[in-house]
Amino acid sequence: MVSVVGLLALVWLLAVALLWWFQERVMFPAGGGVLGDPSPGSHFSAHVVRNADELQLRFWAAEPQAGMPVILYLHGNGGHAGHREKALRPFTAAGYGVVLAEYRGYGGNPGLPTEKGLITDARAQADWAVARWPDAPFVLWGESIGTGVAVTLAAERQFAGVILDSPFTSVRQIAASAFRWAPVRLLLRHPFDSLARLPEVRAPVFVLHGERDGIVPVEQGRRMLAEAPCPAGGAFLPGVGHPALLADQGTAARQAALGFLARLRQQEITCPNLQLPTR
Repeated sequence: MVSVVGLLALVWLLAVALLWWFQERVMFPAGGGVLGDPSPGSHFSAHVVRNADELQLRFWAAEPQAGMPVILYLHGNGGHAGHREKALRPFTAAGYGVVLAEYRGYGGNPGLPTEKGLITDARAQADWAVARWPDAPFVLWGESIGTGVAVTLAAERQFAGVILDSPFTSVRQIAASAFRWAPVRLLLRHPFDSLARLPEVRAPVFVLHGERDGIVPVEQGRRMLAEAPCPAGGAFLPGVGHPALLADQGTAARQAALGFLARLRQQEITCPNLQLPTR
């Protein structure tokens, strides 16, 4: 009996060690190839920016029409930014500018993804966008793990609005549910604690979430909306998985986001306790 217990303990320790060692591969699988040039006829063009870590990052951007906001889109942990181009076409067609931000280790960019690294990369591309369109309002759009990046950025800077697609309260909470047999709260190097940072977000927050999301429970999206300092509504979509915009086979997610953006442009969203931008 002792030998069996000892063997089981050894197996458990080995599994925990492997989880700790390979957690970046689990959290940031990347893949999807190199982010090349947009297809002919696309609203997007390819650009390069150097971040604070001296990494040159390739990403795509589409020009806004005169007076229109710019969306800074922070994608999730699968694939690369170009895989979101089709889903964002209705927004560029409507005149919105879109920056399809790309991270280190994704799309052929140098470096290895980390929580701190993704946030550093998003800052660099936000700076690039503000320098290019200094008079435009900016809206942050985070998708899945990109919501953790978006909440951090929105806690640091003022934006006209924030869209969170399939947001979690923290990656620590997701990991604890997925790996109940391991002490992941102690092992995790990249907690993305969005709920803790949310009180510092001084912008209207809109949440998209599929009710059939098998990765981030929809209850976490509801909680993020409920605890936002300026909740601006949400779309919780029956039959839709993860992430909402990409998983939605219809137009509900897209129309909900366009509706939120229209309300921002028309200044229909008020937050009595916050100082919001008017441009």
